[in-house]
Amino acid sequence: MNPVSWAITAVYTFLVGWGFWVGLRQVWQGLHAPDTLLNPLFRNKHAQRIFAFHLAIVSTDLFICGPISLAHKARFWYWGGRIALLTCSMPLFAFLNRNPQSFGKLIGYWVRFRNIFEISLHALVAAAALNWFHYYGLLYWLVAYRYLDVGPRRAIQKLYNTPEKKAARPWAPILNWVTITTIYVLAALAVYHKMIVFAKVPDESLPEHISGFWEMAAVLAINVGVLIATWLLTRNYALSLVEEKQQSAISAVAG
Repeated sequence: MNPVSWAITAVYTFLVGWGFWVGLRQVWQGLHAPDTLLNPLFRNKHAQRIFAFHLAIVSTDLFICGPISLAHKARFWYWGGRIALLTCSMPLFAFLNRNPQSFGKLIGYWVRFRNIFEISLHALVAAAALNWFHYYGLLYWLVAYRYLDVGPRRAIQKLYNTPEKKAARPWAPILNWVTITTIYVLAALAVYHKMIVFAKVPDESLPEHISGFWEMAAVLAINVGVLIATWLLTRNYALSLVEEKQQSAISAVAG
């Protein structure tokens, strides 16, 4: 530990906290002020529930399940948390992703590339020989990045969030992309060089935790529960879209 690592940790913690706050604020906006949401798709109450569920699972994996799994070298719990995160992310990726419309095509393509890269990297680490440094890196870089760039990305987006502002500042989307990409790279370097004070790689001498039957059953049950909840939330969202179309058709005929 040194002043540099403490400074980097402070910035890292601030960005994670900022991203978490933006997520909580989006849930509040969905409940009390849906018209103020950046992504209009989340004005649908079922879409709000999908996002709130996703926020809860991501936060549980990043703040609770992941760190505890690392500390005890509990591989089954580690991957159980990550699979739950990926499961609850699917409806957001498939139905509610408006990054190109909200932030511009450059960031939209970047987010899509990043999603494919991160899923591929998780698959690679899962298939490779066990290395707890890789597990540590996935958690504190890729999972944490779901919060790290949110605050700056939303703040800079305000520079071009209307056609008039975008016409006056054509450079703003590029600035936004450069900012969040820089955070992505610097976060990777900080994690790689172990500069985050509270993020620890498990000691090599620590024996790996062998999950018992009931632990494995609990992890499987939780993931089945997350899968069922995700499916139900997605189904309800899809049905609500059908109802909205039917209501629009009825209103058009009545008009």
